[in-house]
Amino acid sequence: MLSPRDTRSDAGATLVEVLVSLIILSTAGLAVMAGLQMSILTSDIHRKQSTGGAYVRSYAEAIEKYLNTNGNYVKCAGADAYNVNAVLTELDGLPSNFTPHHAAAAPIAGDGSVITTGSCPSRDTGVQRLRLTMVSNDGRGTERLTIVVRRICDTGTACD
Repeated sequence: MLSPRDTRSDAGATLVEVLVSLIILSTAGLAVMAGLQMSILTSDIHRKQSTGGAYVRSYAEAIEKYLNTNGNYVKCAGADAYNVNAVLTELDGLPSNFTPHHAAAAPIAGDGSVITTGSCPSRDTGVQRLRLTMVSNDGRGTERLTIVVRRICDTGTACD
């Protein structure tokens, strides 16, 4: 005689079990995709910061080279006063998505402090602090460098 068949003894999965496993797998897949997206974004930011760091140093060297040419020192230099063709052409290969910029120069006294009193031409003693910035167009990579520049003094130039 045959015994009645138990339907729960089948090895198949119920609809609820399939839905629960699908939800768990979907959540894990979303976590992996979000992690991958975050790693790509972080990699892009680090690449732009590294590129910006290299180019801000090149920018400083180009300004230094320009200033070492006698007569190129600008008293009380305003923002981007040293962004002339001679400097910008030295930045050969600068990617189009980076912009060089420098803030207005701050004159420095003999003790290293920034001079804030007096009128501009009289307070500029020939030494300035420049804050250089290299910014990517999307704003993800911004690198800054502060340099001190001085006026060239030689036998043909009077230095006060």
